[in-house]
Amino acid sequence: MDNVKFLALMGDDSIDFNVLVTKDNLMAFADYIVDRTRKEFADKSAQAERQKRDEQTLLTRKETCEYLGVCETTLWKWARPDVRYLVPVKVGTKVRYRKSDLDRIKFGQAKENRRK
Repeated sequence: MDNVKFLALMGDDSIDFNVLVTKDNLMAFADYIVDRTRKEFADKSAQAERQKRDEQTLLTRKETCEYLGVCETTLWKWARPDVRYLVPVKVGTKVRYRKSDLDRIKFGQAKENRRK
């Protein structure tokens, strides 16, 4: 199986070579490629699910302050209509903040324009 991994990882296009393999080795190589593809697909699916869950997660003011390391006054300033750096979400009479927006601020991703 080490030889199969060697062939799968070999990426030098400047070398021409011929390979003589048995049916069992070819099947093992195919299984290896299929397993690797399934794992990559599962990883991408899990990452997309985490991102979707983060987009839907709403945090309270206190949780937001702790997450970003700022005070409530800073949140208020960021939410002002003339600034709109962070757009709060009203849930009834409560104010919440999208985790995806907080991650954008915390990790310095490009600013997105959010509408009310």
